[in-house]
Amino acid sequence: MLPVINLRLNAVRILNPDLVVATELDFEASCVPADAVLLVGEVAAPHTAVIDRVLKPHLYAAAGIEWYLLVDQESLTVRLHQRQGGHYLERATTKRGEVLELTEPVRATIRPEELLP
Repeated sequence: MLPVINLRLNAVRILNPDLVVATELDFEASCVPADAVLLVGEVAAPHTAVIDRVLKPHLYAAAGIEWYLLVDQESLTVRLHQRQGGHYLERATTKRGEVLELTEPVRATIRPEELLP
């Protein structure tokens, strides 16, 4: 696990998402290019909620990242979004006690209560 992920969205913008699933990673590179990212995720805490729910999805969609996963830290709700044009549409919502089974862009089982201590 990397301590900080530098995701290069374009020539002038770099963000630090909480999760990146990429086709490949160059551990020697200072940034992960957006075109290598299959899914990007954020854990929204009260102090980052507006940025994680509004600003970052807009920027990720504009960079062409197909999937966006948003974890609400307070309610332990996980929302999976897929890009459609310049924005994301919600494809699945999973709450505490439920299971999110991803089949794309990767196979994964997510249990919200297991995401945070």
